[in-house]
Amino acid sequence: MPVQEISLVVANRPGALRNVAHVLAEGRINVSALSVASQGNRSFCRLVVSDTENALWRLRKAGHKVDATDLLIVRIEDRSGALLRVLDVLATKKLNVLAACILVTRAQQKVLVGLAVSNPGRARKILSESGFLEAGAEDLVTNADLVAGTPSEIPGESVGLLL
Repeated sequence: MPVQEISLVVANRPGALRNVAHVLAEGRINVSALSVASQGNRSFCRLVVSDTENALWRLRKAGHKVDATDLLIVRIEDRSGALLRVLDVLATKKLNVLAACILVTRAQQKVLVGLAVSNPGRARKILSESGFLEAGAEDLVTNADLVAGTPSEIPGESVGLLL
């Protein structure tokens, strides 16, 4: 199963994000990555959690409109300009990046990056042909792995930083 990211909009006011965290905590759902950006009276939240289906159910039950998006997992060098090369390929092929997050830092100079894009099937083909989407890379990490600790095949630590 691919890594999934949950997105929702909450009011841009004190306690709004706390209420989301409370719903997840009640369900014993761990958050491994979180991004919040506010504009006007709304805040846009993106989360990677240990149990996406449970989180979706609980957040909907609490009255939130939520969506889940599959992330393509690409492996890039851990150096300046590496992400730019992937973004160049997608932009050249007119694929829009909807979201991006750094999932795991590797000790062997590699980083796994999850991307939500406008056309996942096409992006998967293009990134695979360009050498950025390796066979099995998406199997290296799951939502639960990001929260539970480091998968045995991947040295390093969970970063949980959304761009």
